[in-house]
Amino acid sequence: MAKNAQKPEQANFLRRNLLTVCLSISFIVLVIFSLPSVMVIIFALLPTFVAFIVDNTPEKNSVFCIGSLNLCGVLPYLIDLWTGDNSMNAAILILTDVFSLVVMYGAAAFGWMIFQSLPPFIATFITVLAQSRVSSLRSSQRKLVEEWGDIVIKVQDTNSMPDRLSNEANGDTIVQPSSKTIDTTKPIDGVKSAFSETKAS
Repeated sequence: MAKNAQKPEQANFLRRNLLTVCLSISFIVLVIFSLPSVMVIIFALLPTFVAFIVDNTPEKNSVFCIGSLNLCGVLPYLIDLWTGDNSMNAAILILTDVFSLVVMYGAAAFGWMIFQSLPPFIATFITVLAQSRVSSLRSSQRKLVEEWGDIVIKVQDTNSMPDRLSNEANGDTIVQPSSKTIDTTKPIDGVKSAFSETKAS
């Protein structure tokens, strides 16, 4: 059993190592063949890296929210870099331009705003829907009570009645366990005394 339990762990460990090696090789290839693009991506996606470090949840929702919009802000400049002069001078011009930095980091800030504001809004919306559903169910319950009486409120007793009738018809009885403890030493003492009497006689 221990060996079987270690096999999935070893497989996951090897898979993680393989993924790390593949990512490292891909990064090295990008650095060799497209160093300007790597430079722009690293400096432009700094908010995404910070969100990945700060977010301790296993889902990493803030990383997806901030990273997607941050990448949307970086992508136009990457396309300009790929279709134009793909050199270090062009990458430095992009990173030193105030407008490009505002667009890239502003997109990341907008993603952070969405991450902070959207979940409370959705929670409020779901709460309002639940309250409206509860109010409609209560109005339906009032109508049923007015039509049928208070018997409608006792739903649990009514639903359990067929089970009780079937148990009574089958003769099934529920035996409650006794709370008394049996002293096992007394029968043994009685047997010992009877054995000693017969032996003495």
